[in-house]
Amino acid sequence: MRRSKPITWDQIRVGIVLIFGLVVLAVGVFFIGEVGDVFSERYRLVTLMESASGLQPGAVVQVAGRNVGQVERVEFIPPATRGESDMAIAIWMGVNVSVREQIRHDSRARVRTLGLLGDRIIDIEPGSADFAALAPGDTVESAPALSFDELLGEAADAVRSLTDLSNGLGATLTRVSDGEGSLGRLLVDETLYEGLVELNAQLGAVLGPVARGEGLLGRLLGDEAIYDRLLAATARLDTVTGAMASGEGTLGRLFASDSLYRALASSATRADSLLGLIEGGEGAIGRLVGEDVLYEELLKVVVDLNAFLAEVRANPGRFIPPVRVF
Repeated sequence: MRRSKPITWDQIRVGIVLIFGLVVLAVGVFFIGEVGDVFSERYRLVTLMESASGLQPGAVVQVAGRNVGQVERVEFIPPATRGESDMAIAIWMGVNVSVREQIRHDSRARVRTLGLLGDRIIDIEPGSADFAALAPGDTVESAPALSFDELLGEAADAVRSLTDLSNGLGATLTRVSDGEGSLGRLLVDETLYEGLVELNAQLGAVLGPVARGEGLLGRLLGDEAIYDRLLAATARLDTVTGAMASGEGTLGRLFASDSLYRALASSATRADSLLGLIEGGEGAIGRLVGEDVLYEELLKVVVDLNAFLAEVRANPGRFIPPVRVF
């Protein structure tokens, strides 16, 4: 009877490597299944579209951006079956049962692209609580998808706009560099540069003494006593205005009470009545204003008085009475 050969160390190592590889493969399959929801329980939904837009079986199905299933098959709808409808493609999807409450009768399915040039997928919008959840085999209403050609067209329009903007900006910069327009003259004309240099020198000459505390402005900027006095004056002014606002003092009463307004209104009424009497020629002042006779008499008195004063200045002795000593 032949004895079996003993197991060598090399064979043991090969067996260990094979067992380790199988364990790693099993773990990898398990995690891939978890990530892709391969082992999750699913139910089937269908959506009808005008075009599959490059969608292939096995494509990802998402709800609100989360992977929840895969496209099982994409089939044409026979013309006799679809009638007058424009829907020519039926897309069958396997969706995880765990998201069934998210897909309702008001949900919409659309084909979109992962990134700009990525794979085509089905994206389903979650429904609202006002509608019931879809049952297995129900149809998800479709929404129009932005085709790749339309996307390229919009990108081409954007590139064309950027090109036009770049061309216009280049033409503007060319005119500026040639010295055209106000900005061009500012950049090219040396007179402006020389004027700015001269202005800078003048500002330096003015601001230098100010920074050193010379002159009135320099003392205002450097002397803290002036700041303190201004602060104290501001505080006193605030106190005075506060007292005025609260109606204290004569000026405050003038602002707060309407008695002054009523007194002024009454005075204005009386003054208006008085002026009316004067204009009507009543009273002495009215007669002075309205009659020429009184004016002529007053003028005559003034003339005679001036003549008397002139005589007094010329012969003051005539008007001095003789003094007798008893």
